[in-house]
Amino acid sequence: MRTLRIWRTLLGVENTFVEDIDLDLEGRILIASVRPMAPRRNRCGSCQKRSPRYDLGDGRRRWRGLNVGSIQLHLEADAPRVSCRVHGVTVAAVPWARHQSGHTLFFD
Repeated sequence: MRTLRIWRTLLGVENTFVEDIDLDLEGRILIASVRPMAPRRNRCGSCQKRSPRYDLGDGRRRWRGLNVGSIQLHLEADAPRVSCRVHGVTVAAVPWARHQSGHTLFFD
């Protein structure tokens, strides 16, 4: 449990479970498989309101994070779509990135 808390701190993510860490030394890439905690799931990407799940979306997506030394960091997670009353069908929000962004908040 303590290890996951350390990874969350190093990755700069909150309200997130770190499921797995994969290090590709040849490609110099660290891929962290993550998912939002229950209170942060199924929220509209634009307005952050809870919305019913629409479908699984286009599968897994990646967000670029800050480098860890000379190794690139990518967060990878499922990106389901939700049906918001105001914004229609949109990708669900994630706590580590802004809506329609390809990088993390820490990267900003």
